[in-house]
Amino acid sequence: MRTRPLTEFSARELRPLLDEEAAFWGRELSWDYADVAAAVAGGLDRRSLTGRVVEDGGECLAYGYYMIDNQRAIVGSLFAREGCRDRGLEESVLDALLPEAQSQVGSERVECQTLFSTAALADARFEAAGFRARRRHYLIRDLNEPLPDAPARFRLRPFRREDIAAAARLIHRSHEGSLDAALNLTYTTPGLCRGFVETLVLRSGCGRFDTEASFLADGGDGAMGVVLASDLSRTNGHLCQVSVSPAAQGKGLGRLLVSQALRAFRDRGLATASLSVTVDNHVAYRLYEQMGFRLRREFTAHAWVRPPARIELPA
Repeated sequence: MRTRPLTEFSARELRPLLDEEAAFWGRELSWDYADVAAAVAGGLDRRSLTGRVVEDGGECLAYGYYMIDNQRAIVGSLFAREGCRDRGLEESVLDALLPEAQSQVGSERVECQTLFSTAALADARFEAAGFRARRRHYLIRDLNEPLPDAPARFRLRPFRREDIAAAARLIHRSHEGSLDAALNLTYTTPGLCRGFVETLVLRSGCGRFDTEASFLADGGDGAMGVVLASDLSRTNGHLCQVSVSPAAQGKGLGRLLVSQALRAFRDRGLATASLSVTVDNHVAYRLYEQMGFRLRREFTAHAWVRPPARIELPA
């Protein structure tokens, strides 16, 4: 058994592992992971992915990778086949990946959200490497259960492509000084927020963008709230982003945005809805619990910056 660079493998050689991973996350998260697996396979064939594979006698048992985006390295999957988990294989992959990601020329930051990880001891590895972290939860709601009422004091309209810039500005404003912005570079500038929204809306960056379940609330000074939704599978709708401007927070707009998206999911015949939230975001977490979301999987958001810079986490 040995750990080898991902670039030494073809998509054909890794296909059984990728197929098992797609099936696993489909069961665990109601997430059709086939598109991600296909993107990984494409990166393998182009020799454009950096990662490691644990193989034994020609059989691929575990793998992980990272990619460079906006001058940061983002660690992706850490996955091992059934029967190979809890043996430290994913951790050995991570032990090889992290020093390399941290030493990348031109990259001053490394991030990872371990939602797609079967590594039981990953958090300890990140901590030892100097990362800051907070717990996140992937929540699921059964759409067959009664949907909650929401105040109708705000007017929503369907999200349109021409709303991308306004939504990006709103998302940036709503995250200024937040824990999520400290751990995720995406939320730190209007430009990066715009790239994030464009990825969701135009490039299916988190499942297929759902135009029928995405809404925007207009205000006198621009957008007051937005919910961006996608279909993660044929049965599960996902709330990719829910943001409310600071001036409109605490007035029921977030509840209304979520409620409208849930109704749109249900009207289209979906069975469940999902979202991810930082556990320490107590206001949002309490809202989602009140609206019927329940824990499906716990994971962690990790971030590191090259010293002497530091990641400061708000209280």
